[in-house]
Amino acid sequence: AEAEAEALVKATSAIPKDFERPVHPPTNREKELFKLKKKVREMEELEEKMAAGTKLASNQEAKLLKKPGLLEELSIWENTVEPHTIEWQATVHEIMNPMFGVLLKVDGQSESMTMSAAHMSPPVSTENLGEISARYTKGQELKVRLMRDGKSCTDMSIDEEDFRYQESQAISEALEILKVEDKKKIYEELWEAGTWSAEEFNGTVVSVRDNCMFVRVMAAREVRVSATDMSSKYVFKDPVSKVSKIRRDEVTVGVEVSLRLRWDYRNERVTGSMIVQKGDKKEAEAEEVEA
Repeated sequence: AEAEAEALVKATSAIPKDFERPVHPPTNREKELFKLKKKVREMEELEEKMAAGTKLASNQEAKLLKKPGLLEELSIWENTVEPHTIEWQATVHEIMNPMFGVLLKVDGQSESMTMSAAHMSPPVSTENLGEISARYTKGQELKVRLMRDGKSCTDMSIDEEDFRYQESQAISEALEILKVEDKKKIYEELWEAGTWSAEEFNGTVVSVRDNCMFVRVMAAREVRVSATDMSSKYVFKDPVSKVSKIRRDEVTVGVEVSLRLRWDYRNERVTGSMIVQKGDKKEAEAEEVEA
């Protein structure tokens, strides 16, 4: 909680007092206010004509009878608080994979809601999506606001959201490109093929366990690579359990690897097969040339 408060103070203090705010699409409240004020103005114009001696048509007179009800409705909407200005308590339910954001359980909402990398405080660029898992953990509690669209969340203040609007828009556009690429590669190619990909995907090791590792490919998607799908150089047979385990001195977080990918229908996820570590691949190529 202290770290969260400190981060909020730091983010807020970096925002200048005077800056040009973006023009947002109108909210539902703003749309209703616009319609009601327009109707009231039309009624006031009819009242002015009637005061000047103009005889109103029967339908115009009937319209004026609705004015008290419209004014009451207008007052209600004017005093209604915009949902995007309210802070809600939320809990991180899941880190998305691909890592385009996080899923939140928000008080008062029956369904999980998304907080995009573009709307985090501060926003996370597509080049640094790995930061998300370092900043947000499952079960973490935080304060959020609903975005103006009512479909997603942000942990930015209104001022920070407006100040970073252009940055957030640019990241959102970049995320959409990644989403299209991920959908094409994973669902339109791997899922349909049902076999290991012919294409090699470059990635970075983000986690290492005894019997598997996790590699981030295509900037955002983390895939599991079993020790049985790795080169013998990187694994050893446990003398007691006879199970293949990873040599942690050979495979560490941050190491770059090349993988083939395949859709795992049983577990509904993408798995990887480690072809060869980049450095070793170059050495192998060099040896072939020398031979």
